[in-house]
Amino acid sequence: MKNLGLLCAVIAAVLAFISCEKENIGVFNPKAKINKIYSESDGHYLKEQWLWSDDQLRQVEYYRKNGDVDHICRYQYENGLLSRIEMDEQHTDFEYDGKTLTTIKTYYGDLLMETYSLSFEKQKLAHISINKNPKSVEGTSPDILRLFAPEMEAYLSKSDAKREHYDYSTAEIDFTWEKDNVKCMKMKIDRPDSVQNLTVTYVYDENINPKKNFFSLLLDHVLLNDEPQTFFCSANNAVGIYITDSYDIFSKTYSFTYAYDYYKKYPTKVYSTSLDDETFTEKKELIFSYEYLN
Repeated sequence: MKNLGLLCAVIAAVLAFISCEKENIGVFNPKAKINKIYSESDGHYLKEQWLWSDDQLRQVEYYRKNGDVDHICRYQYENGLLSRIEMDEQHTDFEYDGKTLTTIKTYYGDLLMETYSLSFEKQKLAHISINKNPKSVEGTSPDILRLFAPEMEAYLSKSDAKREHYDYSTAEIDFTWEKDNVKCMKMKIDRPDSVQNLTVTYVYDENINPKKNFFSLLLDHVLLNDEPQTFFCSANNAVGIYITDSYDIFSKTYSFTYAYDYYKKYPTKVYSTSLDDETFTEKKELIFSYEYLN
């Protein structure tokens, strides 16, 4: 898997919104504000530091395991709505019709990389069209797969899918809702050698997703959070994610399951779960932990 960096940056930016309802998109003001996120799967270390001012997220610092800062995303607002996320030479701009988010544009320097066009039905996000600028330079273009599951990088590396082309020109994404959660996301990706279809189905708990409508500069986080891959504008936390990938003659379904510890309905620890082959009992591996300001 390659060319993931910019897409990751842009998507994370989009996730900064508080709601997928039209009147609230562009606002991220959760009651419990994240202060720090720790990685736990390879030892305990600080992964993210969040900085707030006047109830607005202003900056997220991302750290390497050795304690060095890897990169910093900075947030700008206009009229209380998220307008831009910046990181080094990359930035993502957000455009509105009134308070309704209509367009997301990702840039590398002055070069437009992708344009995301959003549409709604009954105040719920219904469709996203993604168009890639054909002038995008190889090596700076992200891979759309990570819009939907960073874990895909892991499962593709283990799969028998041999793909020479991970690039794309356009993508169409449709969403099915169940109450306040996205139940299913279907994605059609036009690639140079074929058309790829991805279907992602979610099962949720009844507690609060602390990163609902959080956007990072990395576009692959527009649709998914990292701890774990809960859909960004869903109200609750995913306990099961099921992905069907169809590409040429290859088709396979993958599953990822999670468990949580909570405090006042907010997750404090996130576990990846699996079934023990010998005892048929659930195994849990701690992967992330949250620290809140309040």
